[in-house]
Amino acid sequence: MPDAIDTALIDYIRQSESALVDGCARLIQTPSVNGLHPERDLAEVIAAQAEHLGLHAQIVGDLPDRPNLIVSTAPDGATGLLLLGHLDTVPPGDESLWTHPPYSGHIAQGRIYGRGAIDTKGGMSAALIALAALKNTPAALHGGRAQLICVPDEETGATGTLGIKYLHAHGLLSGLGAIYAYSGDQITLGHRGLVRYRLTCRGQSVHTGSEEWQNQTAGANAVTGMARLLVALETLHLESSHAPYFERFRTVITPGTLISGGTSINIVPDRCEALVDIRLTPEYTRPDLDRLIDNLQAHIERQRPGLRFQRDLLIDAPSTLCDPNAAVVTALEESLRIVKGKSSERVVAGPANEGYLLIERGIPTICGFGPTGENAHAVDEYIDIAGLVDAAAIFSLTARRLSAYLVSPHS
Repeated sequence: MPDAIDTALIDYIRQSESALVDGCARLIQTPSVNGLHPERDLAEVIAAQAEHLGLHAQIVGDLPDRPNLIVSTAPDGATGLLLLGHLDTVPPGDESLWTHPPYSGHIAQGRIYGRGAIDTKGGMSAALIALAALKNTPAALHGGRAQLICVPDEETGATGTLGIKYLHAHGLLSGLGAIYAYSGDQITLGHRGLVRYRLTCRGQSVHTGSEEWQNQTAGANAVTGMARLLVALETLHLESSHAPYFERFRTVITPGTLISGGTSINIVPDRCEALVDIRLTPEYTRPDLDRLIDNLQAHIERQRPGLRFQRDLLIDAPSTLCDPNAAVVTALEESLRIVKGKSSERVVAGPANEGYLLIERGIPTICGFGPTGENAHAVDEYIDIAGLVDAAAIFSLTARRLSAYLVSPHS
């Protein structure tokens, strides 16, 4: 049952619904497509909202247009709960397909529509109001502080170079536990890994009308050589995982997500390049994939003399799992029961995110939990207003419970 402080936190947030909705809409109305808009614009909007709420805001980073934002209930002190969101979004695609313009922040039928609504502008908005509630409720935090960090450049592959890695290297990343403020009320303990390669096949160009090509005494078609490799990769079927929480997933190889090759319609192509996206369960690591692809490439090179393959690693993010017994998990589950009157399923996510970077750095991390909504990376993305309010309340109660461990690990 909630006590008086829990009730005060929840009441503060419910009374702040209008500010929460307006703030979320303002974030959606600030475009932040990765590689197109400077994330600094959005960071400054969030920083201004944070300061208006009496919170401490700091913008830091290596690149002026692509910074991190750190929002805290106090300028110093040990951090209990660390909330996270990312500033960048994917593009909206064909805007004519949207019911409401993707940057309108349109409010209708209890929803806020727009690109980034649940990935992750809604989560960051809920986190802001949660921090404000903690700041304005006496004795809500037993010790230390709670923080929100908003990082750039997540959508290109969750490498964390400009964000989490920068913050860690500069001593700006800490917490007893973290929650990545994505959407949904399942407790996402981890995620599959992500490996991406650039494959290059080199052949030999020759005129398509030549006798040498006709008689196969010269020329090697890099495009059809690459096609053989991509089909071989696509037809591999790897068994479902047996690792705890990963059982509904298997390692999936998606070859040729982008492909290019050839020079002219009358020249045998001497080069073809393709990208390969691979989602890993814990049974497989990148060295396992390297051996598998090496064997397929060698087989094709033996069959098709004149072809040579090269492989370049683009991204290597391992599968990850938060300690199921971590304090942040217990605190989140208790807070969820208080606010929504129910328990939540513990799951892992199919897509990767930056949760693995925090777990690798010793911060137990819920890799996804936040406001409810739908259509991430799709047309008519939206967030539920009721879900925003609930998420903010759950975040605040979780922060309160985790802060007790800053006073005593047995509190």
